[in-house]
Amino acid sequence: MTDSLLRRAQYVLAPLQRREIEAALELCAMDPIASVVPTMHLEAALHSGHVSAGLWAVRKRAGLGRELSGLVWNAANFTAVFPPEPDEIARDAQLADIASAAISRLARPAAMVGPSEVTLDLWGRVEPWWGPAREFRPRQVSMALNGPARHVKPLDAADLELDAVRRATLDDYDDLLPACVHMFIGEVGYDPMRHGRVQYEDRLRQLVRGGRAFLQYGTVEGRRAVVFKTEVGAVGGGVAQLQGVWVHPALRGRGLARAGLAAVVAGTRATLAPTVSLYVNDFNTPALAAYEAIGFEQVGLFSTVMF
Repeated sequence: MTDSLLRRAQYVLAPLQRREIEAALELCAMDPIASVVPTMHLEAALHSGHVSAGLWAVRKRAGLGRELSGLVWNAANFTAVFPPEPDEIARDAQLADIASAAISRLARPAAMVGPSEVTLDLWGRVEPWWGPAREFRPRQVSMALNGPARHVKPLDAADLELDAVRRATLDDYDDLLPACVHMFIGEVGYDPMRHGRVQYEDRLRQLVRGGRAFLQYGTVEGRRAVVFKTEVGAVGGGVAQLQGVWVHPALRGRGLARAGLAAVVAGTRATLAPTVSLYVNDFNTPALAAYEAIGFEQVGLFSTVMF
Protein backbone atom coordinates (compact mmCIF):
# COMPACT_ATOMS: atom_id res chain seq x y z
CA MET A 1 0.00 0.00 0.00
CA THR A 2 2.83 2.41 0.83
CA ASP A 3 4.40 1.99 -2.61
CA SER A 4 1.07 2.76 -4.30
CA LEU A 5 0.80 6.02 -2.36
CA LEU A 6 4.28 7.15 -3.35
CA ARG A 7 3.84 6.78 -7.10
CA ARG A 8 1.32 8.15 -9.53
CA ALA A 9 -1.54 5.70 -9.76
CA GLN A 10 -1.90 4.00 -13.15
CA TYR A 11 -5.39 2.72 -12.32
CA VAL A 12 -8.19 4.92 -11.07
CA LEU A 13 -11.61 4.19 -9.59
CA ALA A 14 -14.53 6.33 -10.73
CA PRO A 15 -18.32 6.02 -11.09
CA LEU A 16 -19.23 3.92 -14.14
CA GLN A 17 -20.66 5.91 -17.05
CA ARG A 18 -23.53 4.81 -19.27
CA ARG A 19 -21.23 4.69 -22.28
CA GLU A 20 -19.16 2.05 -20.46
CA ILE A 21 -21.97 -0.40 -19.65
CA GLU A 22 -21.51 -2.64 -22.68
CA ALA A 23 -17.74 -2.78 -22.21
CA ALA A 24 -18.27 -3.65 -18.54
CA LEU A 25 -20.66 -6.43 -19.53
CA GLU A 26 -17.98 -7.83 -21.83
CA LEU A 27 -15.56 -7.92 -18.91
CA CYS A 28 -18.09 -9.77 -16.77
CA ALA A 29 -18.81 -12.25 -19.57
CA MET A 30 -15.23 -13.56 -19.24
CA ASP A 31 -16.37 -15.28 -16.02
CA PRO A 32 -20.16 -15.04 -15.90
CA ILE A 33 -20.53 -17.24 -12.81
CA ALA A 34 -18.14 -15.24 -10.66
CA SER A 35 -19.52 -11.93 -12.02
CA VAL A 36 -23.25 -12.63 -11.76
CA VAL A 37 -23.98 -9.91 -9.18
CA PRO A 38 -22.26 -7.04 -11.05
CA THR A 39 -23.76 -8.34 -14.30
CA MET A 40 -27.26 -8.19 -12.82
CA HIS A 41 -26.81 -4.52 -11.98
CA LEU A 42 -25.21 -3.74 -15.33
CA GLU A 43 -28.13 -5.33 -17.18
CA ALA A 44 -30.54 -3.28 -15.09
CA ALA A 45 -28.59 -0.15 -16.00
CA LEU A 46 -28.61 -1.07 -19.68
CA HIS A 47 -32.39 -1.51 -19.69
CA SER A 48 -33.26 1.50 -17.52
CA GLY A 49 -30.57 3.98 -18.51
CA HIS A 50 -29.86 4.56 -14.81
CA VAL A 51 -26.45 3.50 -13.54
CA SER A 52 -26.48 2.42 -9.91
CA ALA A 53 -24.20 4.33 -7.57
CA GLY A 54 -22.72 0.97 -6.59
CA LEU A 55 -21.08 0.47 -10.01
CA TRP A 56 -17.50 1.75 -10.26
CA ALA A 57 -15.19 1.65 -13.25
CA VAL A 58 -11.52 0.71 -12.97
CA ARG A 59 -9.75 2.76 -15.63
CA LYS A 60 -6.15 2.51 -16.75
CA ARG A 61 -4.28 5.60 -17.82
CA ALA A 62 -3.47 5.24 -21.53
CA GLY A 63 -1.83 8.29 -23.07
CA LEU A 64 -4.24 11.19 -22.76
CA GLY A 65 -7.19 8.87 -22.15
CA ARG A 66 -8.28 6.09 -19.84
CA GLU A 67 -9.50 2.65 -20.82
CA LEU A 68 -11.84 0.40 -18.85
CA SER A 69 -9.82 -2.41 -17.27
CA GLY A 70 -12.05 -3.63 -14.47
CA LEU A 71 -15.22 -3.15 -12.50
CA VAL A 72 -16.18 -2.87 -8.84
CA TRP A 73 -19.63 -3.39 -7.37
CA ASN A 74 -19.83 -1.78 -3.93
CA ALA A 75 -23.09 -1.79 -2.00
CA ALA A 76 -23.91 -4.22 0.81
CA ASN A 77 -21.18 -6.41 -0.70
CA PHE A 78 -17.97 -5.51 -2.50
CA THR A 79 -17.09 -7.55 -5.61
CA ALA A 80 -14.25 -6.79 -8.02
CA VAL A 81 -14.11 -7.97 -11.65
CA PHE A 82 -10.82 -8.05 -13.53
CA PRO A 83 -9.82 -9.87 -16.72
CA PRO A 84 -6.93 -12.35 -16.51
CA GLU A 85 -3.56 -10.65 -16.12
CA PRO A 86 -0.52 -12.89 -16.78
CA ASP A 87 1.91 -10.15 -15.76
CA GLU A 88 2.25 -10.40 -11.96
CA ILE A 89 3.85 -6.98 -11.67
CA ALA A 90 1.02 -5.35 -13.61
CA ARG A 91 -1.59 -7.17 -11.52
CA ASP A 92 0.09 -6.10 -8.30
CA ALA A 93 0.10 -2.46 -9.43
CA GLN A 94 -3.53 -2.70 -10.45
CA LEU A 95 -4.69 -4.15 -7.12
CA ALA A 96 -2.52 -1.74 -5.14
CA ASP A 97 -4.08 1.24 -6.92
CA ILE A 98 -7.64 -0.05 -6.54
CA ALA A 99 -7.17 -0.85 -2.86
CA SER A 100 -5.86 2.65 -2.25
CA ALA A 101 -8.76 4.16 -4.20
CA ALA A 102 -11.32 2.00 -2.41
CA ILE A 103 -10.11 3.19 0.98
CA SER A 104 -10.37 6.83 -0.02
CA ARG A 105 -13.50 6.75 -2.22
CA LEU A 106 -15.79 3.92 -1.11
CA ALA A 107 -17.87 3.36 1.98
CA ARG A 108 -16.89 0.16 3.75
CA PRO A 109 -19.34 -2.57 2.69
CA ALA A 110 -20.88 -5.24 4.91
CA ALA A 111 -18.74 -7.88 3.19
CA MET A 112 -16.18 -8.51 0.48
CA VAL A 113 -17.18 -11.46 -1.72
CA GLY A 114 -15.71 -12.91 -4.89
CA PRO A 115 -13.02 -15.07 -6.50
CA SER A 116 -10.42 -15.90 -3.90
CA GLU A 117 -7.28 -14.65 -5.65
CA VAL A 118 -8.49 -11.07 -6.08
CA THR A 119 -10.66 -10.88 -2.95
CA LEU A 120 -7.94 -12.10 -0.59
CA ASP A 121 -5.32 -9.84 -2.19
CA LEU A 122 -7.52 -6.76 -1.85
CA TRP A 123 -8.53 -7.68 1.69
CA GLY A 124 -4.87 -7.88 2.69
CA ARG A 125 -4.36 -4.34 1.40
CA VAL A 126 -7.49 -2.71 2.91
CA GLU A 127 -7.55 -4.58 6.23
CA PRO A 128 -5.74 -1.84 8.23
CA TRP A 129 -8.53 0.59 7.25
CA TRP A 130 -11.60 -1.64 6.86
CA GLY A 131 -10.78 -4.30 9.43
CA PRO A 132 -11.02 -6.12 11.65
CA ALA A 133 -13.11 -8.81 10.00
CA ARG A 134 -16.06 -10.11 11.99
CA GLU A 135 -16.00 -13.37 10.01
CA PHE A 136 -13.38 -14.61 7.55
CA ARG A 137 -14.13 -17.45 5.13
CA PRO A 138 -11.12 -17.78 2.84
CA ARG A 139 -12.15 -20.93 1.00
CA GLN A 140 -15.65 -21.37 -0.44
CA VAL A 141 -16.43 -23.68 -3.33
CA SER A 142 -18.07 -21.99 -6.33
CA MET A 143 -20.28 -24.52 -8.13
CA ALA A 144 -22.46 -24.54 -11.24
CA LEU A 145 -24.89 -26.77 -13.09
CA ASN A 146 -25.45 -26.14 -16.80
CA GLY A 147 -28.05 -28.81 -17.52
CA PRO A 148 -30.90 -30.63 -15.81
CA ALA A 149 -30.31 -31.89 -12.29
CA ARG A 150 -29.61 -35.59 -11.90
CA HIS A 151 -32.54 -37.79 -11.00
CA VAL A 152 -33.20 -37.91 -7.27
CA LYS A 153 -34.90 -40.93 -5.75
CA PRO A 154 -38.34 -40.24 -4.25
CA LEU A 155 -38.02 -39.42 -0.57
CA ASP A 156 -39.06 -41.92 2.05
CA ALA A 157 -40.95 -39.23 3.94
CA ALA A 158 -44.63 -40.14 4.06
CA ASP A 159 -44.72 -38.95 7.67
CA LEU A 160 -43.85 -35.42 6.56
CA GLU A 161 -46.85 -35.00 4.22
CA LEU A 162 -44.69 -32.98 1.85
CA ASP A 163 -46.15 -30.54 -0.65
CA ALA A 164 -44.37 -30.00 -3.97
CA VAL A 165 -41.54 -27.49 -4.10
CA ARG A 166 -42.90 -24.28 -5.61
CA ARG A 167 -42.36 -20.57 -5.88
CA ALA A 168 -43.35 -18.65 -2.79
CA THR A 169 -46.12 -16.05 -2.90
CA LEU A 170 -46.77 -13.18 -0.54
CA ASP A 171 -49.39 -15.38 1.12
CA ASP A 172 -46.46 -17.53 2.31
CA TYR A 173 -44.48 -14.59 3.65
CA ASP A 174 -45.23 -15.05 7.36
CA ASP A 175 -44.11 -18.69 7.16
CA LEU A 176 -41.10 -18.02 4.95
CA LEU A 177 -39.64 -15.15 6.97
CA PRO A 178 -38.73 -17.19 10.10
CA ALA A 179 -37.00 -19.80 7.94
CA CYS A 180 -34.98 -17.11 6.18
CA VAL A 181 -34.03 -15.44 9.46
CA HIS A 182 -32.95 -18.78 10.96
CA MET A 183 -30.73 -19.45 7.94
CA PHE A 184 -29.30 -15.91 8.02
CA ILE A 185 -28.35 -16.10 11.69
CA GLY A 186 -26.65 -19.45 11.20
CA GLU A 187 -24.78 -18.33 8.08
CA VAL A 188 -24.01 -14.65 8.73
CA GLY A 189 -23.93 -14.60 12.51
CA TYR A 190 -26.43 -11.92 13.53
CA ASP A 191 -30.20 -11.41 13.57
CA PRO A 192 -31.34 -9.29 10.58
CA MET A 193 -34.57 -8.50 12.43
CA ARG A 194 -32.52 -6.56 15.00
CA HIS A 195 -30.11 -4.94 12.57
CA GLY A 196 -31.52 -3.74 9.25
CA ARG A 197 -34.99 -5.29 9.51
CA VAL A 198 -36.64 -2.95 7.00
CA GLN A 199 -34.02 -3.56 4.32
CA TYR A 200 -34.01 -7.30 4.96
CA GLU A 201 -37.77 -7.64 4.69
CA ASP A 202 -37.95 -5.39 1.64
CA ARG A 203 -35.35 -7.57 -0.08
CA LEU A 204 -37.22 -10.78 0.75
CA ARG A 205 -40.52 -9.38 -0.52
CA GLN A 206 -38.77 -8.27 -3.71
CA LEU A 207 -37.52 -11.81 -4.30
CA VAL A 208 -40.95 -13.28 -3.64
CA ARG A 209 -42.66 -10.86 -6.02
CA GLY A 210 -40.04 -11.63 -8.67
CA GLY A 211 -40.65 -15.39 -8.50
CA ARG A 212 -37.16 -15.92 -7.09
CA ALA A 213 -38.04 -17.53 -3.74
CA PHE A 214 -38.79 -21.26 -3.57
CA LEU A 215 -40.20 -23.25 -0.67
CA GLN A 216 -41.74 -26.53 0.38
CA TYR A 217 -44.26 -27.19 3.13
CA GLY A 218 -44.48 -30.30 5.26
CA THR A 219 -45.59 -31.49 8.66
CA VAL A 220 -43.13 -31.11 11.53
CA GLU A 221 -44.12 -32.26 15.01
CA GLY A 222 -47.78 -32.17 14.10
CA ARG A 223 -47.89 -28.73 12.47
CA ARG A 224 -47.52 -27.42 8.93
CA ALA A 225 -44.32 -25.49 8.34
CA VAL A 226 -41.76 -24.57 5.73
CA VAL A 227 -39.33 -27.51 5.59
CA PHE A 228 -37.10 -26.39 2.68
CA LYS A 229 -36.41 -23.05 1.04
CA THR A 230 -33.92 -21.18 -1.10
CA GLU A 231 -33.77 -17.95 -3.09
CA VAL A 232 -32.31 -16.96 -6.43
CA GLY A 233 -30.30 -14.06 -5.10
CA ALA A 234 -28.87 -12.86 -8.41
CA VAL A 235 -29.66 -13.32 -12.09
CA GLY A 236 -27.46 -11.97 -14.87
CA GLY A 237 -25.54 -13.04 -17.95
CA GLY A 238 -27.46 -16.28 -18.25
CA VAL A 239 -26.57 -17.29 -14.69
CA ALA A 240 -28.85 -17.63 -11.66
CA GLN A 241 -27.12 -17.74 -8.28
CA LEU A 242 -28.88 -19.63 -5.48
CA GLN A 243 -28.56 -18.29 -1.95
CA GLY A 244 -29.94 -19.21 1.44
CA VAL A 245 -30.44 -22.95 0.96
CA TRP A 246 -32.13 -24.15 4.18
CA VAL A 247 -33.75 -27.29 5.57
CA HIS A 248 -35.76 -27.38 8.79
CA PRO A 249 -33.29 -28.38 11.56
CA ALA A 250 -35.50 -31.28 12.71
CA LEU A 251 -35.43 -32.83 9.23
CA ARG A 252 -31.81 -32.59 8.17
CA GLY A 253 -30.16 -35.71 6.83
CA ARG A 254 -33.32 -37.01 5.16
CA GLY A 255 -32.59 -35.85 1.61
CA LEU A 256 -34.86 -32.81 1.49
CA ALA A 257 -32.07 -30.56 0.20
CA ARG A 258 -31.26 -32.83 -2.73
CA ALA A 259 -34.85 -33.31 -3.78
CA GLY A 260 -35.73 -29.66 -3.20
CA LEU A 261 -32.75 -28.32 -5.13
CA ALA A 262 -33.46 -30.62 -8.07
CA ALA A 263 -36.92 -29.06 -8.31
CA VAL A 264 -35.52 -25.54 -7.89
CA VAL A 265 -32.95 -26.12 -10.64
CA ALA A 266 -35.71 -27.20 -13.03
CA GLY A 267 -37.85 -24.17 -12.22
CA THR A 268 -34.94 -21.76 -12.37
CA ARG A 269 -33.63 -23.02 -15.70
CA ALA A 270 -37.13 -22.90 -17.20
CA THR A 271 -37.77 -19.24 -16.44
CA LEU A 272 -34.70 -17.39 -15.18
CA ALA A 273 -31.36 -18.63 -16.57
CA PRO A 274 -29.83 -21.76 -18.13
CA THR A 275 -26.92 -21.95 -15.69
CA VAL A 276 -27.55 -22.33 -11.96
CA SER A 277 -24.73 -21.52 -9.54
CA LEU A 278 -24.02 -21.26 -5.82
CA TYR A 279 -21.09 -21.16 -3.44
CA VAL A 280 -20.60 -23.00 -0.17
CA ASN A 281 -18.03 -23.19 2.62
CA ASP A 282 -15.53 -25.94 1.87
CA PHE A 283 -16.03 -27.41 5.37
CA ASN A 284 -19.78 -27.87 4.86
CA THR A 285 -19.51 -31.51 3.86
CA PRO A 286 -23.26 -32.35 3.91
CA ALA A 287 -24.09 -29.41 1.65
CA LEU A 288 -21.29 -30.23 -0.79
CA ALA A 289 -22.50 -33.83 -0.98
CA ALA A 290 -26.07 -32.70 -1.68
CA TYR A 291 -25.00 -30.32 -4.44
CA GLU A 292 -22.69 -32.83 -6.08
CA ALA A 293 -25.39 -35.52 -5.94
CA ILE A 294 -27.65 -33.53 -8.26
CA GLY A 295 -24.89 -32.51 -10.67
CA PHE A 296 -23.26 -29.31 -9.43
CA GLU A 297 -19.55 -29.16 -10.23
CA GLN A 298 -16.81 -26.96 -8.83
CA VAL A 299 -15.88 -24.10 -11.14
CA GLY A 300 -13.78 -21.94 -8.83
CA LEU A 301 -13.02 -20.75 -5.33
CA PHE A 302 -14.64 -17.81 -3.56
CA SER A 303 -13.69 -15.96 -0.38
CA THR A 304 -15.87 -13.88 1.92
CA VAL A 305 -14.84 -11.30 4.49
CA MET A 306 -17.65 -10.01 6.74
CA PHE A 307 -17.44 -6.80 8.78
